[in-house]
Amino acid sequence: MEFIVLSIEFESPHYSKKARGLPVTTKKTAIVIHDTGGRSAESTINWFLDAKSKVSSHYLIARDGKLFRMVPDEYVAWHAGRSSLHGVENVNSFAFGIELVDDNDGEAYPEEQLETLFGICVTLCVEHRIPLNRVVGHSHICIPVGRKVDPGHDFLWYEFLTTLGARIAEKELTE
Repeated sequence: MEFIVLSIEFESPHYSKKARGLPVTTKKTAIVIHDTGGRSAESTINWFLDAKSKVSSHYLIARDGKLFRMVPDEYVAWHAGRSSLHGVENVNSFAFGIELVDDNDGEAYPEEQLETLFGICVTLCVEHRIPLNRVVGHSHICIPVGRKVDPGHDFLWYEFLTTLGARIAEKELTE
């Protein structure tokens, strides 16, 4: 079954057109999954639009599966903070940031939200040739280690990456 990603545009003012002097065309080679720690997409959107926040992500996924684009893909969203992935610092400069609305690490992520996450991750992984070992959580890349815990212990990484890999393979085989 083909999954169609539907974006609703809200452009956060918190992004860079360059990554530490690199051109706008800097290739994205990773995906970082976060959770908002908040109750609603609306409160997160308002925070991303607030001049005081200085944070953003490329995408925000509501609990009902609605997908919001906050920063154009070609720009650098401010989601990772001090970070390192496979020995390379400044993860913002080469990663897509995806926020999941979630304020309760004891409650499972809703199926609708996960289906949208699979849809956008499959699309980004195929279009940008992002390998599964570069689809990570904020907790995996933060400096110092332990500074961030999202997307939380309720995010089932093994199941997520196994399913994501299968869906990427299916998409590549059918196109």
